[in-house]
Amino acid sequence: MTQFNSKINQKKITALVAAISIALTSCGSSSNSPKNVIATKQDQPTVNLPVSTLIRSDYKKNEVTELCQAQIQKTKNQLDQIANISVDQKNTDNTLLAFENVTAELSDTTTPLTFMGYVSTDTDISAEGSACETAVGQLYVEIFTRRDIYNSLLKISARNENESRLLQKTLESFEQNGLKLSDEILDQVRQLKTELAAKETEFSTNLNTDDTTVLFDAKELEGLPADYLADLKKDANGQLMVSTKESDYPVVMQNAVQPKAREKMMHGYLDRGGDANIILLSEAVTLRAQIAKLMGFNSWADYRTDGRMAKDSATVLNFLNSLKTKLAKRNQADFAKILKFKQESQPRAVKLEPWDMSYYSYQLQKRDYNLDEEKIREYFPATSVIAGLFDTYSKMLGVKYIEMTDAKTWAADVKLYAIHDSATNNLIGYFYTDFFPRAGKYDHAAAFPLIAARELPNGQYSLPVSSIVANLNPPMNGKPSLLSHDDVETIFHEFGHIMHQTLSRAPYASLSGSAVAQDFVEAPSQMLENWTWNADVLNSISGHYLNPSEKLPKNLLNQMIAARGFNQAYGYTKQLLYALYDMTLHTQDGSADVNQTFLDLYKQIVGQDPLAGSKFPASFGHLMGGYDAGYYGYLWSEVYAQDMFTIFPENNLLSPAVGASYRKNILEPGNMKDASELLKNFLGREPNSDAFFKKLGL
Repeated sequence: MTQFNSKINQKKITALVAAISIALTSCGSSSNSPKNVIATKQDQPTVNLPVSTLIRSDYKKNEVTELCQAQIQKTKNQLDQIANISVDQKNTDNTLLAFENVTAELSDTTTPLTFMGYVSTDTDISAEGSACETAVGQLYVEIFTRRDIYNSLLKISARNENESRLLQKTLESFEQNGLKLSDEILDQVRQLKTELAAKETEFSTNLNTDDTTVLFDAKELEGLPADYLADLKKDANGQLMVSTKESDYPVVMQNAVQPKAREKMMHGYLDRGGDANIILLSEAVTLRAQIAKLMGFNSWADYRTDGRMAKDSATVLNFLNSLKTKLAKRNQADFAKILKFKQESQPRAVKLEPWDMSYYSYQLQKRDYNLDEEKIREYFPATSVIAGLFDTYSKMLGVKYIEMTDAKTWAADVKLYAIHDSATNNLIGYFYTDFFPRAGKYDHAAAFPLIAARELPNGQYSLPVSSIVANLNPPMNGKPSLLSHDDVETIFHEFGHIMHQTLSRAPYASLSGSAVAQDFVEAPSQMLENWTWNADVLNSISGHYLNPSEKLPKNLLNQMIAARGFNQAYGYTKQLLYALYDMTLHTQDGSADVNQTFLDLYKQIVGQDPLAGSKFPASFGHLMGGYDAGYYGYLWSEVYAQDMFTIFPENNLLSPAVGASYRKNILEPGNMKDASELLKNFLGREPNSDAFFKKLGL
């Protein structure tokens, strides 16, 4: 399961003020405020930055640090100016909208700097980006615990519906950080949150810089594809070096015949981050419990879910436990089928080991469905899939993508695209694509919002910028990058986030794009995963790497579709495990053993002994990247994702009419309306869970 990040804005800003972004350099704002909830027009003039320097990466040593510190100090000065305005002079423009501009400028300036901590090829610049992220995260704690700013906002009266929404959400951000508390308790909350922000960034930095490799003799890797083996490097002793990146891990786990090889690979993968990250997570959980208590909540989970769709931890746990009951029987049936298959080659086997699941599942799929992942890859060269991805979204959403060949980027294979409205040809926004692994790069798949869309005081509209970051199999041995169907599904998902971020027409940065309730943010992208199972779509994005005109054969497509439900309960059970682990940690007093708690839950929920001595929580980046007490959102939001999918005609998923409604009612509004209202506007009815349970076969 991929994550929206996921990372820069969601990590710090969702925890504080829901992905604040782009702004002006002054505190001033316009009195010409929009009168309707989404008042901006598609044909209004836009602010466009030079493409060559849209998101810089050519920093000199210490420059990121200097720019970061300068912006932090500037922000503090600007906020002091707002706070010092006399009571009789305070108004919506110089207080509410000025605050929005200042915090937006902060994010607009520093998010591209902190992004370097995830993608820069220069280790010094990467380290400076991570340090900047820590400093900015701590500044947000300071900002949203300033009583003088909060008291100033309390005196403001909104003049229209848009301003009312902005004022409501801004005040909520302060109140969620303790502004209804006494000064003494607020100081304690501020200190604890500052410590927490530093630990979260350190945890992520440890993962981003983890370069763990697992060493194998050639015999240990029996069963792996010959092309893959030929591309592996060797250490000084002649052993083959396999990274623990997302692009390498499944190759070993699905194909290595030797159980010991799979066990060794699993240890390397699950132990990324190591004891240092276990300690950081444990300390973070303790800090969170302390903060929640000071804030007047029973638990961190209750604190974090307050204001989301779920409302409280009890609702979340009821939802998860209802799935636990429904999935258990199907999951055990899947286990029994796979164990029986294992016993065909190992008659004395009485159980499945953790390192068996991927291998025997994959081998059973090949046997029962004649489904060979390596054969499927041949029909999904990355260039064809990406072109097909763009074509699919373009037709459905009424946009077109143009590569900006003069752009300077942070790595040679990174590209920049401009987004234009198909009907008007107006420029809407930009996105970067960073698809392939390299040393020091963030090692999962994510969508990073770098600059948010928003209406400027001068009547122009500032263009959003985002980046999709992934780690697809790179070209090797003369072959182009060839993708698994899981890879295809992943980039369809992440590109859905990119569209959510860049097609926004919300008037305020803090409420634009994917800055929606966290238990809804995954829904738009999860819905779009369904496109990768549609015959017409797969036909349009596939093409054999040796002959692009040769599409994915119908028999292979039929086999893929037939196998879609194979072992599905196990996949959802793992998601349920992660969600319940998250909620277990964050509904307790903060003293739980974070690693042992996971191992215990693994055995209880999955019904299998966990990998002895493993440290999965050390690499569970979600819990230190903004999804703490929020991982349930993947399952929760899929209910809405599958419900939205029912509106698209089965025989015409690219329907421009339905796509336009989806763009207008789900993507463009951002957080200017509650998620429940967005859903009703698109669905034309109240949402329900029928489609979700149908997909699960429950």
